[in-house]
Amino acid sequence: MIDEPFRQWLARRWSAPAVALHRAGISANQVTIVAAVLGLTAAALVAVQLPLIGIALWLVSRLLDGFDGMLARLAASTSLYGGYLDITLDMLAYSAMATAFAIAMPADVVLWMVVLVGYVLAITSTLALSSLAERADRTLGGNRSIQFTRALAEGGETTAVYVVIALAPSVSRYVLVVWIVLLTITVIQRTALARRLLS
Repeated sequence: MIDEPFRQWLARRWSAPAVALHRAGISANQVTIVAAVLGLTAAALVAVQLPLIGIALWLVSRLLDGFDGMLARLAASTSLYGGYLDITLDMLAYSAMATAFAIAMPADVVLWMVVLVGYVLAITSTLALSSLAERADRTLGGNRSIQFTRALAEGGETTAVYVVIALAPSVSRYVLVVWIVLLTITVIQRTALARRLLS
């Protein structure tokens, strides 16, 4: 829900780092890979009970991940492979973080497993809708390689959940239940949209 507004704000207010990376000869795909490595490192820190350091590094990785598309457009080097790499490594990082929290909080492991199922369904629904909408000559909007539909549970909301749980682990169970509900609503939203656009 907040991903697209954040990307637009980042492009307006924080374009200087992308320009600096471009001048340094750093490619968008390199930024994507570094962001993913930082995300995986953050997950490892959470798993070994260092959640505050882990979540700080996670925020850096997600901010960096916001620059790869800007950098690709600056360099006029946008590619379908770049879009593929971005979504694949993003899902690796988000899933690794959920797994890390499950390791660090074994009492909530079942809830985290349900969250991972929610991730699978949420990303499958958006990728399937994007692919089939393109075949049906339907436009979902946006200028990204993959046409995403806005929903309640996106990357920004996922990061917010991780931050809250890292800072206040005592409320993790309640946060996870709400998060699972939001993931479910997201899948239902996209399924309803798919039925309307593709039937």
